[in-house]
Amino acid sequence: MNHRRVIIPLHQFPRMFPVVTSVLIIQAIVFFFFLISGHQHHPMQWIQFGAVVQWRVEEGEFWRLLFSLFLHVNLFQWLLVAFSIYLLAPQLEWLFGKSVFLLLFLVTGMIGNWGICWMDFQGIYTGATEAVFGLMGVYLYLLLRGIIHPLFGRAMILLIVLSLALGHAFLFAHILALLAGFVMAMVMIQIKQFTARNKSGF
Repeated sequence: MNHRRVIIPLHQFPRMFPVVTSVLIIQAIVFFFFLISGHQHHPMQWIQFGAVVQWRVEEGEFWRLLFSLFLHVNLFQWLLVAFSIYLLAPQLEWLFGKSVFLLLFLVTGMIGNWGICWMDFQGIYTGATEAVFGLMGVYLYLLLRGIIHPLFGRAMILLIVLSLALGHAFLFAHILALLAGFVMAMVMIQIKQFTARNKSGF
């Protein structure tokens, strides 16, 4: 397979990757309003903005599994997640299309957040870290299928190992999101290939 690296001019990024751009903009807007709320260091403010809290999710507030993907409570967390999405997400939006990529991002993130609750974590959890692990899981499947460059794949494996080691406190949730991304990528690729074969008449 011929692997080519294409540099996308920054001004064309929103047009070529509208979903990734929208996710980053929404996260930035939520972070801005969170900061100007005046109580950004108060845990109750995190909860009001949609953070994952186990007992609240267990009582039916499942929307937190989704909303928390767009909530970051400090500058470092927001920048780290935004940079990770900027690096990992555009290629996947291009490969899978807007709708499927958005589904991958949201579902894997929500599954990872559910894993946080399943771990019986008694704290407050925010951010799209689990969605990022989901994207890594997608790349892991693409590597095994030979769809991405081997050098990039090896770098991705190293990134996954380091990320799991640094985030060992939430290891179960991270692995769950990773597996969710892997399985969803496998299913989506199979559907895409099946559809392509049907269209070609085979």
